[in-house]
Amino acid sequence: MADAQAEGQVLEQGVEQALETFRSKILDPRVVKDYRNWSGRVMQYHFTDTGQYYYIRFQDGLPQPAVKGKPEKADVQYEMSSAIFLAMSRKEISGLKAYALGKVKVRAPMPDLLKLQKLDSL
Repeated sequence: MADAQAEGQVLEQGVEQALETFRSKILDPRVVKDYRNWSGRVMQYHFTDTGQYYYIRFQDGLPQPAVKGKPEKADVQYEMSSAIFLAMSRKEISGLKAYALGKVKVRAPMPDLLKLQKLDSL
């Protein structure tokens, strides 16, 4: 039981670090201007294996640190296992490939998806 709890904490820390890495990509000077009009938008992550939710809210066009919990509303919704999210953050699989394989479900307007896809190359 203690081992499973410790593994869960390590997994949660890995997810939180990967979310921060993702957030830093949006702050990259090459793309940050693309998100200038995203103030008030929310990106939700649902990790199906743990049941955990996290979200990133944009304020003044900048992504704020990830918050654990489910937001009231989300403009972009991701659903995947934490293992797939971590693999994507380590560039072991691209977001597009994970989506094509059915490993990631995304609900968002097409222009937003195209904008987010650019982050895979950073």
